[in-house]
Order: sequence, then C-alpha cells, then structure tokens
Amino acid sequence: MDSDAVKKPKTDRTLKISFIGSGAVNFGGAEGPWDHSKRLEQLGGVEFVAIVDPLVEKARDVLEKKMAGAYAHLYTNCKVLTDYRELLSMGDNKPDAAFIGIPPFCHGSYNNDIELQLVKAGVHVFVEKPISVQPPEEVQPYVEELSRIAKEQGLIVSVAYMFRYHDAINKMKEIITEHGRPLMTIKVSYNCAYAELDHSFWWDVKKSGGPIVEQATHLCDLVRYLGGEVDTSQLTGLAIPASDEPSEVGYLSTVPAVVNEQKVPVNDRIPRLTTAQWKFTNGTVGTLTHGVTLLCQRYEANIDIWADGLRIALEEPYYPECRLRVRRGYTDEEQVYRFPNADPYYKEDEAFLTAVRTGDSSFIKSSYEDAYKTYSLTWAVRQASTTH
Repeated sequence: MDSDAVKKPKTDRTLKISFIGSGAVNFGGAEGPWDHSKRLEQLGGVEFVAIVDPLVEKARDVLEKKMAGAYAHLYTNCKVLTDYRELLSMGDNKPDAAFIGIPPFCHGSYNNDIELQLVKAGVHVFVEKPISVQPPEEVQPYVEELSRIAKEQGLIVSVAYMFRYHDAINKMKEIITEHGRPLMTIKVSYNCAYAELDHSFWWDVKKSGGPIVEQATHLCDLVRYLGGEVDTSQLTGLAIPASDEPSEVGYLSTVPAVVNEQKVPVNDRIPRLTTAQWKFTNGTVGTLTHGVTLLCQRYEANIDIWADGLRIALEEPYYPECRLRVRRGYTDEEQVYRFPNADPYYKEDEAFLTAVRTGDSSFIKSSYEDAYKTYSLTWAVRQASTTH
C-alpha cells in the first residue's frame, strides 16, 4: 500500500466493497435483523465488486435479487467468485474492504487465514464474530501477526460486536460513569429460538465453537465493555448436555430436520443450557446464562446491573422495542428509556467506513486484539461449564 495514501486517505472517494459469504449476516434473512449489504447501501459512497462463496448458485441468486432492486446500480460491476484469492487479482477492481461473514471454522487461524491474507494484500477487513473456533492459545499468535501487519500498513480491522454501537448500551455506560460507584453485579441472559436455526455447522461444537463461543459471545463482550476484565481463574460453570431421551432435560423437541444431529458425535453436540459465574478484576460479580430453549424465531436477551443505589435493566436489545429501566438514588421511581430508531448494525458499518476513509481507527469500538479477549472469555466459560 502506498504510504502517502495511508497518511492522507481520500475521504470522499467511492469505496470498493466485497462480501465473503452470501448468507444471512451479509444479505439478511428471517433469523435476525442483521444484513450488512442493506446498511451499506443506505450509507452510500460504496460500490460492490464481488461476492465470494463456493456455493455459486446461492451467491448468484443473491446478486440477481440485488440487481432487481433499488440499489442495482451499486452492483453493476459485482462478480461472483468461488475463492477469496481471486479478489487479489482483480486489478483496478480489487476491493478496498472485505466483509467476512462465513462460518467460524472457515477463518481465524493459520489453517484458514482469510483475514491475514487480505491484510497482507492491503485490504481493510470487517469480520463477523467469533474470530475463530481454535483454542485461544493457538489463535493468539495469529491475532498478533495480523494486528501487527494491519498497524504497519495503516489498515482497519473491525470485529462485529454491534452492541458496542447500540444507543441503549452507551446510555448504560453513561449512567454507570455518572453514578461513580463500583458495580456489585452484572447478570446477563440469552435464550435463542432454535427451531428454525437450520445452519448445520452451528449444532457441531467443533465447527461453531458452541453456543457460548458463537452466540453468547455478544453478551460476554458486553460484560467486558460495561464491567471491565474478568478474572477467569475464579470462573466456574455448569451445562446441560444434549440427550436423545425425551424424558431427559437435555432433549430438544424441535431440532430442524436438516441438522440431523444424530450424525454429530455425542461429545460434539451443543449443550442445551450453560451457566457461569466469575469475578471481575475489580471485584464485581458476573453471571451468564445461555439457553437453547425457545421455538419460532424471536430471541430473548437481557442485562441486569446492580450497584449501591443503582439498578439498570436492559430488555430485548436485539429489537426496536428494547427498553432500559433505571432506578437510582433515594427514590422508588423508575425511569424508562426507549430506543425505537436504534440500529447498531448501521452504526458499526458506518464507523468502519469512516475509519477506512480517514485512516482513524478510533472510530472502531471492537478491534481484533480486543475481540481476542472476548474470545478467550467465551472459551473459559465453555471449558468451565463442560468439564463438570
């Protein structure tokens, strides 16, 4: 990369964007509100040059739908590619930035080093969580090398912990700061709707990392964002393992047929419920509960914080009707904040594009190095809960 371009980025030029993965996280679907392509279209100042996916027909179908939509002009020069390496030989159409939205076992290690190769080629990277599925001690040198090269080349690497950009979460941080007293406890819970969760890799711990590493990672990241670092030496956990017996608590009645969980070795099947507790390095107590419990499509996530003279409860942060309930000071009254227009996905994408255009990494709230700390915490929860 030209050093002058790094020092003086052109903030008004159109950015060339590629998508690695043609699934729901990049292009939307019924499962959740995520959809990077939609937000990038709304942000503007971009053109899409490639969709990379070995599932060619799926990618072509996505592109065909985009070409029939209101933002078709942004996809005029977009190609469907089967391998990310093809991006690097596109000449003038080589992307400025790539959005990586693929199963976690396909990236984040020296065996699957997509992020590293893109950074070496001078491409900015936005990568979905989790950053890997390999043990943290194996991932650490990969993170260190990638981060060093990105810094040397003036490249932005952002990890998709979108809640850090949520208006409600940042209101919580503001209230905690204003209160000025140490927190006593942070309690988080996440219950997913599993009946339509038909990504077969998700049900295999070796491919997804398991529900804590792949899904509850968002709440593990938030406890760090709101409460500071966790002393994992004091972390303990329990889990309910999978069962094929309808009379047992680990049996699920409505696993999607396409998953065929019987083909997954018993020890690699996802736990049905996980709990963990720990102390933060500042003495605050934390607890986490994740359950594979709900049917249909709606997930439920909640955050509950207590301190001397303060209670903060955030309900349903995934949805526009999320509520923040606050009771503080010498009063029984509760304040209720609502955030009907909050779109943390839009804000994280906006922050990434701004950082790419300006070369200012301070817009990024979740760097690759910091995401590794969250990744290590999720592994600590996974290991503590499944060894009992």
